[in-house]
Amino acid sequence: MSSDTFDCALRELKQYRRRSMAVVAGYAITVSFLLIVAAVMLYSRVVQNITIGEAGTYFVTWLPSCGDISSLSEEDLAKLARGIIPQVCKDKCENCTGCNKKPVDLLNEGFVINTNTTRLVSTDLVAKIAGLATIKDASPCLLFRFRDPTTSQIFAVAGILPDSVAVSSTICNSIDLTSGNYLPASATGKVLVDTGFASNHGLEPGHQVTIAEEKFEIAGIVNTRARTVRSDIFMHFSDAERVINRRIQNPLEREANLILIESRDAAVHNQAIKDVKELMKGDSVLTSGCYYPAANALGLNTRLIWVFMIVIAIGTVLFAARIQFASVIERRRGIAMLRVLGWKTRTIIIQLLFESLIQSTAGSLMGIIAGSLVLLLVPVNQLLGIDATMTGVFSASLCLAVFLFAVIAGTLAGLLPGILIVRQRPYDVLRRA
Repeated sequence: MSSDTFDCALRELKQYRRRSMAVVAGYAITVSFLLIVAAVMLYSRVVQNITIGEAGTYFVTWLPSCGDISSLSEEDLAKLARGIIPQVCKDKCENCTGCNKKPVDLLNEGFVINTNTTRLVSTDLVAKIAGLATIKDASPCLLFRFRDPTTSQIFAVAGILPDSVAVSSTICNSIDLTSGNYLPASATGKVLVDTGFASNHGLEPGHQVTIAEEKFEIAGIVNTRARTVRSDIFMHFSDAERVINRRIQNPLEREANLILIESRDAAVHNQAIKDVKELMKGDSVLTSGCYYPAANALGLNTRLIWVFMIVIAIGTVLFAARIQFASVIERRRGIAMLRVLGWKTRTIIIQLLFESLIQSTAGSLMGIIAGSLVLLLVPVNQLLGIDATMTGVFSASLCLAVFLFAVIAGTLAGLLPGILIVRQRPYDVLRRA
């Protein structure tokens, strides 16, 4: 029975080709428009997430100096002098590793962040932070305040990994250069100098600076502006380890005093800070307030996109229903004749269902092909003025989702007017027709 009904549906569509082609064309236009709009909206969301989502998503954490050395016993102080951390210090500072690595010039030198003295932590802790789901990148940093023995000048030196994402947002990157070159990828004995420090001391790229009796060539001058961490001189992490070891009681062993962090995006920035505080067993954090409006904007953008997509989907269903309703209304006299000839209501509805399915499938397939060609051939990113591709947005899964939605919506939309017509008394329909 179903096979015969399907054959009848095909014959009906072939007999009225113009009407069938009009319905298919209507579907094709609607589906291609839906696919293009869906792809562009999702593309817009991805680009905005990339652009807005990275606003203010950086922060720095550290452990403040405990300041309890004066309260230690003579035995504990003797242990510190031998490089042994007393148990009392271990109990108070779970993540601290630097009790026995105090500076030679305790009054003028030390591990700092801006004006605050800090403890040391193991770089293993940096790796744990980097592995958190809310974190994009974490990088160790050594920020040490030196005193020049000849001039008594005090200045800060930051040891960094220059290719780190977290470093570029919290301390400096190549965009900050005002002259010269950025630090090369490998440690080569070169440094960057902040513009203020360079101006006060008449320094330029190519000049040399002496740090802990070692000379370094100035690769470039940088203006770090209002960065979270400020320093006068920037060098490779390994170079900083070497010069700092000359100014502390015991050498560093895979340690840092700051952890520079880039969270995954503004939406999870608060959670990222909470996760890091839990690992650090401390609450010392410096961050930017930019992520507050960025997170709100991302949430609003996502909601607006979903609302717009729902409106477009509803519009698609209504348009499909309008196409099918017009087609069924045109055939109401023929449907009434079938009822008079003895066709069962169920059989007529099944035939109308097959007709809707065939037309919606053909039209949706044509619409997917047409929309895909537009998205592939038209440079959407150039038209929108955005430097990003649609890779990951326009995909086979998106096409399949739009296709299935259009076919199901079109089939059901075509079934409803058919049921309304079939339920009318055939004699009334023939009398009005």
